Amino acid sequence: METRERLLEILATTGLVSDMGRYEFDKSFKQNGIDSLDVMTVLLSIEEAWDTTFSEDEAGAIRSLADAARLLEERH
Repeated sequence: METRERLLEILATTGLVSDMGRYEFDKSFKQNGIDSLDVMTVLLSIEEAWDTTFSEDEAGAIRSLADAARLLEERH
């Protein structure tokens, strides 16, 4: 499974997005209706799935799933 698909699957499991078909991968979490507290839930879910951790600076720079994908792909 590629990074994009895996991230969308992780997001779907959080239950934060009611219609994943309308979620836009490259748009910010905010533009997709996910508030800053819920973003932390998403990031923690990603960390758990990838068995990794994001530094404070990295987490602060992740504004979209596309940002998370780029960071994860740089690591592997």
